[in-house]
Amino acid sequence: MAYRATVFAQVLQHVSKLRFEKIVRRHRGDHRVRRLNCWTWFGSLLFGQLTGHNSIRSIEKSFRCWQTGLKTLGFSHVCRSTLAEANERRPTGILEDLFYEVLEVAQQQAPSSRFRFKGSVWAVDSSTISLCLELCPWAQFHHGKGAFKLHTALDLAGDLPQFAVITSGRKHDVTVARRLTFTAGTTAILDRAYIDYAWLSHLNSSGVWFVTRMKDNCQHQVRECRQTNRTQGVICDQTIVLSSYRGRDYEGKLRKVSYRDPNTGERYTYLTNRFDLSAKTIAALYKARWQIELFFKTLKSYLRIKKFLGTSVQSVQAQVWVALIAYLLVSLIRWKSRLNWSIPETMAVVGVMIFQRQPLERLLADCPTQRLAPPGVEQLTLWPA
Repeated sequence: MAYRATVFAQVLQHVSKLRFEKIVRRHRGDHRVRRLNCWTWFGSLLFGQLTGHNSIRSIEKSFRCWQTGLKTLGFSHVCRSTLAEANERRPTGILEDLFYEVLEVAQQQAPSSRFRFKGSVWAVDSSTISLCLELCPWAQFHHGKGAFKLHTALDLAGDLPQFAVITSGRKHDVTVARRLTFTAGTTAILDRAYIDYAWLSHLNSSGVWFVTRMKDNCQHQVRECRQTNRTQGVICDQTIVLSSYRGRDYEGKLRKVSYRDPNTGERYTYLTNRFDLSAKTIAALYKARWQIELFFKTLKSYLRIKKFLGTSVQSVQAQVWVALIAYLLVSLIRWKSRLNWSIPETMAVVGVMIFQRQPLERLLADCPTQRLAPPGVEQLTLWPA
């Protein structure tokens, strides 16, 4: 009988072990390490993300039960104390560099953008993740609570995070954004927390497009009004110049687009430096920013970044980086199988069949795409009439 790789081995095929070893040597991750090397450290954390094991004890027992199959992948024995020590002491730069290695592979296979114009579209945002302040005193937030922030930008073409910056919960979004570098031609979709007119002027001079919500107290002067089709929801399309004291930090003209959602009746006012797109496309761009909210929801609900294996900064950062790597690997599986599945649906199959020795494409193809009840079966009522 021909040997068939497990599902876990097929997932790891997207991770180059040769490049991983180069990263480990660069960070001296295995220096004076006797038992748990960095490859086993990463594999055990990735296994916990894919299968839903959120404790070191459960990861240890699972590795012990499948020790023979895991040994063929180059993983050694996992002990609770050794894994906890690795989370505390191993440099998280190893996992960070590995994330960008896998991201490079994912970008080559990502689908094309849903928008027809050239250039990438990035939704920039952050999410606050709560921590227990008594266990993590380094995570001071406010009102006696602990938290840290995950800042990222999501490429809307394949819903791929382009970077990740982990800061304390008190760090303001625009403070982190000032340190970021965007490629010329990229369209950044920002919420109102990122409105800093000096920084927006820097983006404009660097050839970076942006779309954001206008603040209610934004003082401006109208320079030009364009005709709009109110039947499509576009109320106004104007060229403006900021007139407030802080608005003078922005050099040049801006475009103001007011749009009324036909479904909800809510009115939104956008601010952008793109004059080449239609007003309806500007509204569609900002509406697509909701994808990054779904991305954070996926990380918190289906990947393990709400309950952590350790309380130190290194252990929390290591778990976040492995969660992002798991997200990229599951995205690669979705595109390779060519099934219109979401990340949670694909993770559910991979987590249950992690040690099945069948081609992953066949396993995913055999799973039902819809949850249907047999014909003739009626839903029972909880309370009789």
